[in-house]
Amino acid sequence: MVSCKEGSGEVKKTFVKDIKEKDQVESTFLVTRKDACMSRSGKLYLTLTLMDSTGEVEGRVWEDAEHHTKNFNKNDVVKVKGFAVPYQGGLQINISLIESVPEGEYSLKDYLPSSERDPEEMMVELEGIIDGIRDRYIKALLQEIFRDRDIRERFKLVPAAKSMHHPYIGGLVEHVLSMCRLVRSIGHIYQDLNTDLLLAGAILHDIGKIFEISFKGVFEYTDRGRLLGHINMGVELIEEKIRTIPAFPEKLSTLIKHMILSHHGHLEFGSPKRPKTLEALVLYYIDDLDAKVHCMRFIMKKDTGTSWSAYNRFFERYIYRERYLSEPEKEERPLSAEELKLFGE
Repeated sequence: MVSCKEGSGEVKKTFVKDIKEKDQVESTFLVTRKDACMSRSGKLYLTLTLMDSTGEVEGRVWEDAEHHTKNFNKNDVVKVKGFAVPYQGGLQINISLIESVPEGEYSLKDYLPSSERDPEEMMVELEGIIDGIRDRYIKALLQEIFRDRDIRERFKLVPAAKSMHHPYIGGLVEHVLSMCRLVRSIGHIYQDLNTDLLLAGAILHDIGKIFEISFKGVFEYTDRGRLLGHINMGVELIEEKIRTIPAFPEKLSTLIKHMILSHHGHLEFGSPKRPKTLEALVLYYIDDLDAKVHCMRFIMKKDTGTSWSAYNRFFERYIYRERYLSEPEKEERPLSAEELKLFGE
C-alpha cells in the first residue's frame, strides 16, 4: 500500500491487481482513456481506462457524467470511489465519485509500469561504464551529454519503446546497460572491435527517444517524435554536443553518427542508412537481440494455462513457454548409481 495525500487526509492506494469483484474501491489511478458516450436513451456516460503500475481496469461513470467530466482530464491522476463488478471476463469499476489529484501529491511511479531496478541506481552504473572508456574524445562526448541535467533525468526515466520492448519507466537505461554488457562480452571474442566506439553506439543509439516519447502520463509520441523520429533527433543532439568539444575528430564524429543512423539495420525498418562498419553491424545485432529476448521473456511469463502462448503478432508465431531446466547440483540431489555410471563419476 502507498498513500496519496488529499486535503487533510490520505487516500490509501489499492493497486489494480488487488481489486476483486464486489470490492468497494476508494483509491487513485492514472486515467489513460476518457470517452464521452451516449446511451440509447440519450443520456451521457463516461468510459474510462484506469491504470497503475500493476495493470489496467475499465471504469464507467453512469450518473452525473456531465458534472464529473469537468473534474479531470486524460493523463490526470484521479481519486476514485466506486464498486467493482464483472465485465467481459474481467472487472469494471462503476464510479460514483472521481476528481483529479493535484501534482506533487503523488508519485508517478505508482501509476506507470516501471523497471524492477531503481532508475537512479542504473544511471550511476552507466556513468561508471562511461568513466571506464579509454578514448578521451568518446568519454568527453558522453560526459558532456549526461552532464546536462535535463537529458540525464529524461534518459533514466524514458521507456525504450511505447509497447514493444522495455515499455516502462527506466526501460531505456535498462536496455542500454544490457547492451553494454553484450559489448564487453563480444569484445573478448572479436578483438578487432573498437569497444569504446561500440559502447558509445550502445549508449547513444536511442537517445532521441528522450524527446520522442512522452512519459509524464500514458506513453505517447510527441509531436516532434512523430515528425522527426528518434534517429534524427539523436543525431541532432550528438552534433550539438560534439561542437562543444575542442578538436573533436571529424572521422570519429562521422562513425558515431553512422551507428545511430544505421542501428535499425534496414531501410524498411526506419534506418536512413544500412550498417557499413563493423561496429555499426554489431550494434544493430545486439540491439535487436536484447529487444527480442526481452519480448520473448515477457511472452513466456504470461500464463495461458497451456505450454503455448497466444499467437504473437510481433514474432508472427506461437511461443513455447515450457523450459528445460538443468539437473540440480549434486549436493542438492545426489546422483543415482545409474547416473554415476553414465556420467563417469
